[in-house]
Amino acid sequence: MFPCPKLTPLQSRFVASLAALLLLGLIYWSLSNPHFAYAAELEIDGRGRVRDKEDHNWHRIERDRLVEDGIDMHVGEEEGVDRRAPTANAIGANNAPVNLNIQAGNTTLWVYNNNLLMSPHAERGAGLPSTPGVARDLEVQHAELRRRQQQSGETRRIYVSINTCLQPEWNGTAVQTAAPPQLTLFVATRASNTNPGPAGDASSQVSVPLQEGWANASVRASGDWYMSVHAPSLPSGFVGSWNYELAVSIDDYYHSADTETPFLSLVDTDSSSALLVTQNLTQVNATSTSAELFKQWMALSPPPFVMFAANVNHTSTMGIMNSYCGWRNAAQISASQRDVEGTDTNVQMGMIIRGIDNMPKEQFYITRLNASSSYVGVLALDGNSTDSGSGVVGGGGKIWQPLSWKTQTSGSCALLFNLTFCDEVAYAVPSNPRTYPNISDLRQLFDNYTSTSYQAFNYSLQQIPCNTTSDAQYSLAKNCTDCAAAYKEWLCAVSIPRCEEFSLNTSEELHRQPRNMGQPFFDTASMLPASVLNASYTPMPDAPTIPGSNAYQQTYFSSNATRHSRNPLIDQSIQPGPYNEVLPCEDLCYNLVASCPASLQFACPYRGRGLEAAYAPHLDLSGQLSCNYPGAVYPPEHSAGADVLAPVFRVLTLMALVALVVGVA
Repeated sequence: MFPCPKLTPLQSRFVASLAALLLLGLIYWSLSNPHFAYAAELEIDGRGRVRDKEDHNWHRIERDRLVEDGIDMHVGEEEGVDRRAPTANAIGANNAPVNLNIQAGNTTLWVYNNNLLMSPHAERGAGLPSTPGVARDLEVQHAELRRRQQQSGETRRIYVSINTCLQPEWNGTAVQTAAPPQLTLFVATRASNTNPGPAGDASSQVSVPLQEGWANASVRASGDWYMSVHAPSLPSGFVGSWNYELAVSIDDYYHSADTETPFLSLVDTDSSSALLVTQNLTQVNATSTSAELFKQWMALSPPPFVMFAANVNHTSTMGIMNSYCGWRNAAQISASQRDVEGTDTNVQMGMIIRGIDNMPKEQFYITRLNASSSYVGVLALDGNSTDSGSGVVGGGGKIWQPLSWKTQTSGSCALLFNLTFCDEVAYAVPSNPRTYPNISDLRQLFDNYTSTSYQAFNYSLQQIPCNTTSDAQYSLAKNCTDCAAAYKEWLCAVSIPRCEEFSLNTSEELHRQPRNMGQPFFDTASMLPASVLNASYTPMPDAPTIPGSNAYQQTYFSSNATRHSRNPLIDQSIQPGPYNEVLPCEDLCYNLVASCPASLQFACPYRGRGLEAAYAPHLDLSGQLSCNYPGAVYPPEHSAGADVLAPVFRVLTLMALVALVVGVA
């Protein structure tokens, strides 16, 4: 072996500097070589994505980053592939639902790509003339605010919504009493969270359990954004899987639900049908300054809203009350805008202005119901009313708060509406399927009676000097037009009574008056037992005592108020048998007296001397509607809160009293 040459200190420093220079040159050459950069651009990461201009050792970098995010990674020794990283399904487009089945215990990961986030906003379409129940100027302000929010900053707001379309079924031996468990929607709140879900970081995601088959979430996003749907484990008795629609949009929620607004109201029921109506669709009527908006609503054809309903024992609707596609699949009763003319459907829809305010509403008349049965229904919007389905802003539909009702037991009451003269009447009236099997004949009977009675009144009114100077009129506050309107409203209410099935359980419901107890039931031909007919009758237990009066020392059979109907036509022609009348509002009588000339000699009965058997106060002690008037929306037993028209009636009553004083003066 040759001995190594010994270098001087100067030579040693030169060799070390040369080696360092060569190493630096090698590093510079490797970094600047175009072939290495091209290879790095084509690298595919563990999620199947192309790595753009990153180091070719991305496997270690990706693993370290995911470990920091709390995601467990296991990389294969030979191929360097992540064998446990979840694969994200891609959302295909804005406002386009993805539909997928999911098994119990599973989680499906979805990714909303940046190209969709930065795409142009979609056009909503013409839509409804205005937001239902909201003034147009307020609606425009909200739309402008939303537009500014969507376009501000470097991020964009995304709207994520989900509907459960199908759910596990009951396979237990006992009766199903609960709905299947709900899915859960997870949406990332940070771009670093690429795997939101049950095991994800709660600080970087939102968790939204579905509420009756619906949920939504809105976050500001940038770049690719992740979300997931998780299915819980199934309790004993349930089998099967869920099917859901998931949609993401930069414009608005694809699926909607209003869980707080009871926008649909029950008008009344009989034994086989129900009449329902929406709240006011706009706050204008034909005489408003915005009458053009009123015309636009009334011209909508077909009517804008649809409806779903089912018997409460129909368990398929349990758990999907807020889901449009869930109702579409499970409903026993549906009203579709796309029903062609002549389709055999049990739901009739139409626009109306019936009611004290004469504002646009939509009415639903549901037939072929079972007697003495309970139902639940929802008002719905098919898409955004202009269009529906994939590619449409709001195309997944909207559901409002569910409404329950119960049909009556017998045919002693029948729903009556669309009368020619008493056009505001829309409720159940005394009936008999044997004497009047066709509802059109019953309608004609009441129409003829009321129009004939009104004509007699009109002859008397014509004797009053209506078209004269103001100082010569009978009142400074009322005129003959007011008198005619007040008489028509009063006449229709008392001539066509609102009917409910017979019951003596009225101790807490003084607005219900037993009628026609002296006739047999139409279906059994049997009379009420003598013990009932001979029982003591007191129309108002707390009525003031009238000295020397025996008005309340009566029986149900001896009292004219309970033995007969208030309208003799009913007992003579219809013969419905015993029934209960929802008494008309006493405001109607007071308004008639105050609106008409004293020469017509209209008068109302006194309290304690017959008023209680003929009329009822507008509100009961709990603030609920307790009487009937033409155009009334809520039957008393279904009032969910204080009557929205109560302030109006208070004003009318006050005006009537003022007019009465002025007229007398």
